[in-house]
Parts: sequence; C-alpha cells; structure tokens
Amino acid sequence: MGSGSSTAGGKNTTTPEQRSVTRALTLQQFHRVIKSTIAEIHSIYLDPTGKVSSVLNDLTHSESYELELLINGCSNSEAKIVTSQLQYAVENIIYEVSGIMPTKGVLATSYKSSGIYELIRERNIFPDGYFLQCEIDRLHFDDRSGILHVGDGEAFMLLIGMFITRGFVTTLLLKPVEYRLLTLGRFTGLAESNLRVLATVLLYIVRQVSVIRGKANMVIPRELQRFVFTDEEMRPVYGRLTKAIGYGERLLKEWGVEYIRRLRIAQQYEEEYR
Repeated sequence: MGSGSSTAGGKNTTTPEQRSVTRALTLQQFHRVIKSTIAEIHSIYLDPTGKVSSVLNDLTHSESYELELLINGCSNSEAKIVTSQLQYAVENIIYEVSGIMPTKGVLATSYKSSGIYELIRERNIFPDGYFLQCEIDRLHFDDRSGILHVGDGEAFMLLIGMFITRGFVTTLLLKPVEYRLLTLGRFTGLAESNLRVLATVLLYIVRQVSVIRGKANMVIPRELQRFVFTDEEMRPVYGRLTKAIGYGERLLKEWGVEYIRRLRIAQQYEEEYR
C-alpha cells in the first residue's frame, strides 16, 4: 500500500510525486527490466527475416564496399556508390526503428509489463555505467541516484538512448561478436570498419535530435571517442548524407513524440485507476 492518508470514502490523497516514489521498482527489478528491454530490442534487430539484419549483413560480408573510403578519399564514381550503400543502411535502419511502437509486451506504450514505460518513470535507479556522461549532464537525479524531472525532452533522450545508442551503437555495432551480430569468423577488418562508420553516423543523428531546452548540443561522448570517428573526419561523409540524416532526424522526432505521447497517457491512466 502507498503512504499517505485517505478520505473516509477510501480515496487515496497522496500526491503524484509520492505515488511515483511508491511505485518505483526495486533496484533489482528495474535492472532486470533494462536487460530484458535491450534483449527484446536486439531480438528485433537480429531477426534473420527482418530488414535491419539484412542491412547489417550487406555491410559486413566479404564483398561489401569499404565505407571508410568516404573518409580517406576515393574517386567521385566510387564515392557515389559507397554513399548510396551507407545512405540505404541509415535510412532503412531508422525507418525500421520508427515502426516499433507495440501496445503489448516489453516495448509497449502501456504501463503493464513495459520496460519502455519504466524507462521514463521518475525515481527509478539505472544500473551503474548505463548513462554516458553527456547524458548525465542533461538529466536530474535525487540523492539516491533516482532519476527526476523527466519531461518530454528527457523522455525522448531516454527513448532514443535505449533504441539506438544502446540498441545499436554500444552493443551490436561496436561489440558485434559479443552481441551475436557476427561470428568470430565473420568479424573481419572490413566488417569492423563499416560498423564503426555506421555507428558514428547513427550516434551523430542521436546527438542532433537529443536536444533539451537550455542545454548545449551533445558532443561525441568521451566514453566512445576512441571507438568512433571524429566530427572532423566525418565532415565529408555528413555532407554526402545530408538528405539521409535529415530524413532520419525527422522520422525519429515524429516517432519519439508519438511514443512519449502514448506513454504519458498510460501514466495518467495508471495514476487515476491503478
């Protein structure tokens, strides 16, 4: 039972903040939720019949184009071909992510058994090392390290951080063998290089859309600097991918806003009826 007094008719008079504290998951529960949420996202991305898996396979097989040519320099004809492949990968991955918004399950927009719902609940304590420093700088925490003041901007950053930063960049793309994207035999220098380029582009899009009022634009997280290319190195690549990056940003913003709108409705429902 939650803390606080009740009227003679039994109506709970606790404040929304008090109810949020009462209903925050235990540390162990929430950490299990985080793990199961990432696992569910990976199951979608790694589905051998899915588009994401197909796109990643195209970038990592032995006959793939070398995406790093766009950084190191190549002929104009080569650049057009390589740009086309990278653009196709970025646009299709973002499109597939933007199609994820189930009403049931771990990724659901309801409050029942949804890890995504718990992701934006205040007072939950995230696992040590979950956040990058640039994310910590944009969030608020209580003296127990529970997350506070999760407005729509913060919720959007948490959502994008789960589906792309953790769902792709820091797991599948930068640790492809550990997270079962590639077998050790398929983890070639070409595959590693191409995944690194893709990770850098996706991280760039995350940085562009993760804007919180009053905060500076997100830089490359210092924890990832040695694993991705610098903005200076990627300048010619971003120039060639202007349309794909713009497309990805628009799609993610629309998707994120709608996802959060539905989660907020679920929060209102929980506060009123649960």
